[in-house]
Amino acid sequence: MTDALVPSENAPTRGGHRHVCRSTPDAPSLEDGAREFDRLASQVYAGIRDGALEPEATFDLACFLMDWGTPSPAVHLLAEQSVAGTEPARLAGLAGQVLEESEFEPGFDAEPRLLAELEQALEAVKADMQATGLAGPVRLAFVEYSYRRHAFAEFRGSFSYTSGIAPGSSEDRVSALVAVADDVQDAIMGSLMTVWPVCPDHGLGGHPRETSNQAVWWCSGGTSGHIIAVIGDWSG
Repeated sequence: MTDALVPSENAPTRGGHRHVCRSTPDAPSLEDGAREFDRLASQVYAGIRDGALEPEATFDLACFLMDWGTPSPAVHLLAEQSVAGTEPARLAGLAGQVLEESEFEPGFDAEPRLLAELEQALEAVKADMQATGLAGPVRLAFVEYSYRRHAFAEFRGSFSYTSGIAPGSSEDRVSALVAVADDVQDAIMGSLMTVWPVCPDHGLGGHPRETSNQAVWWCSGGTSGHIIAVIGDWSG
């Protein structure tokens, strides 16, 4: 194809903004666009969070959204208000609306607490590994230059078998435990080509899930399934 960037009905969307697709060899790719959106949105997010939002940042974000899709009225208004000397609180509110419309979720760089929550969850999964006699090492790793902001469970030097853990998985303790346990399990099973963990009562593989506001290892054996152990307390 030799056309310039054109709107695509099949392109990924964020909050109703119709994105554009890459149709020339030298045009920015969707990965490039996703990476740039994340950079600009993270800058705006941090400015709102810290009470130090710069109009230049909001203007750049608005321009990007106008260039890469069909922008909402809020995006147009954000661009206008960014150059109009708008009162900071109002500009922050408008920028927050645009981030929400765009379905932006802060990454680990913008919110370090999210990664800290995953690291704590990993310690619980490590305890279960130790309790079941499985040696590591295991850690959370990142793919350099990837537009995906996921953390990946790396088991014995490999994380190629996992789908990764999104920053949004850290919003609460239970979600973080389930997400980390699931990714660690994938890394272990993909590396060793064996089932882990195994229910001692039924010999079936356990799976992380949330039940009764707890993160647990669940076995589907028996009449209706059962909890093997709370994640982080296998020996309990």
